[in-house]
Amino acid sequence: MTRLTLLDSPKLRYATGAMMYFAQGIPRGLLSITIPAWLASQGVSAGAIASYLAVVILPWVFKLVTGPFMDRFQYPAMGRKRPWVLGAQLGLTLSFLALMLVDDPVNQMGTLVWVGILINIFAATQDVAVDGMAIDLTPVNEQGRLNAFMSFGKAAGWSIAAAVSGVLLVAFGMKVTAIVASVSCGVIFLAFVLVTERPDERRLPWSEGEARGPRQAVSSFKDVFAGINDVLWKPVSLILMLIMLLDGLISGYGYALMPIAAVNVFSFTTPQWSNLVAVMGIVGAGVTLVLGPTIDRIGPKRMLILTASLVGIHAFLLAQTQFLWNDSLYVKVMLSIWVMMLPITMVSVLALAMAACSSACAATQFAIYMSVTNLGYSAGSKIFGMVSEQTTYPQSYMLLSVLVVGMIAVLFFHRHQHREAAEGGRARRIYTITSGGGEGGMFFSGAMRCPKCRSDMLQLEVDGTVIDRCDRCQGIWFDAGEMEALRDKDIAKAIDTGSARQGKIFDRIEDYRCPRCGGHMTRVIDEQQRHIGYETCNDCSGSYFDAGEFRDLSQLTLSDLFKRFVG
Repeated sequence: MTRLTLLDSPKLRYATGAMMYFAQGIPRGLLSITIPAWLASQGVSAGAIASYLAVVILPWVFKLVTGPFMDRFQYPAMGRKRPWVLGAQLGLTLSFLALMLVDDPVNQMGTLVWVGILINIFAATQDVAVDGMAIDLTPVNEQGRLNAFMSFGKAAGWSIAAAVSGVLLVAFGMKVTAIVASVSCGVIFLAFVLVTERPDERRLPWSEGEARGPRQAVSSFKDVFAGINDVLWKPVSLILMLIMLLDGLISGYGYALMPIAAVNVFSFTTPQWSNLVAVMGIVGAGVTLVLGPTIDRIGPKRMLILTASLVGIHAFLLAQTQFLWNDSLYVKVMLSIWVMMLPITMVSVLALAMAACSSACAATQFAIYMSVTNLGYSAGSKIFGMVSEQTTYPQSYMLLSVLVVGMIAVLFFHRHQHREAAEGGRARRIYTITSGGGEGGMFFSGAMRCPKCRSDMLQLEVDGTVIDRCDRCQGIWFDAGEMEALRDKDIAKAIDTGSARQGKIFDRIEDYRCPRCGGHMTRVIDEQQRHIGYETCNDCSGSYFDAGEFRDLSQLTLSDLFKRFVG
């Protein structure tokens, strides 16, 4: 039987990433989009619906706790993260069946909430496990494409789930909807059983196979949280957490307000609302991917101010144009714009958070930021529930615009120095994160990956210049101009501490992409020392040296001069 191995097949990685993120989108489409509108159509109060939304999101707030457990408790014979993915996906499949217990949503809101929490526990766990697997198996030059597939996979998941469940709930009720959701996740579970991380690993615990991945050291919980404590309470981090909290408040408040207003004020049916959100959600995901380079060019802070301003203006216009609420075209356009803008704003917030993640515990640090956002989402939904009974819908929209103004005001206090120097010249991990969509479920691309051995590269400050050195094979990456600035014998000895013998083994690997930008690498032979060859990127002009090469390059001997003269 042909082995489907993620490590060996980029196409399989893309398909698997999209498939697993599609599965994560199913609970979001059903729990957070369709059910609120359906509850409103069943006569459930705005306060009860808002409380439901505030509570079912909580597993995404606490998902950061699962990461350290996944690193510590593993079954390598089936892969590093694959057993966790399988377990979480199976749990997600079975937990949907618990929705069959809800016959009367008006009188069973408590049951619905607890089942929603259970479903999201498995969805959030699956998200963390899939992200960890992607980090471990994906080369740097594939990360952007994998992110695109995962982002669209999740958008397609919640869009299709919202559209289908909107029809099923109205036509057949909760039991049929629960069975369809469970079967959909079950099919994905069975498909993933056929896939392994590496060749010769076990598909299931009782299958034949053995561990193939290289061993990795696991940090203790004490080390992780000690590193987090060093960076989390700095002013820039505290301001960022406030921004993330406010963004979550705005999203949660809006997600509670919009479906209830759509049904109770704008006369949408549950299927009509679900279909609108499905279509515009995919449009918003597409716009987000297109805007990625723009965010890099103008900066995440400016982009966030721009997109947040548009969200605030949108809410203000809705509040001030109540006389147009009977115009179905106007209402559809305005609600479509709102659905499309939220993912764009979220990506800008995430880009802002990336810049602050510069410690050895960056993955955990970022997870904390995302948990703050999800906590804000929960609080925002609850706030709408509290004010909905005392305010009119125009006033509710005005309050939404006020929240946006508050976030923009805080943004002007945000300052961040890119690539802040490490204290004492110590190596540190830098993590970059890109959007995978949905409740803070993000794909962590990890530290810059070594192009030769695929381990994390640590950043090391030397004489005011920050370079990247592999944590495993000790290969060194220089951005454009850094090699020339540090080409000194004593400095080279301090930087290039790896084994030259091991470096010669990895030097045989020449066909790879730039770990910085994904460009093509070209072999370069030093003019003065012809025995030294290294690789340089044709696009960004960065250079990679195997262990021992830079140390050798900085030491021009009489023998080298003689060989050059004779040659």
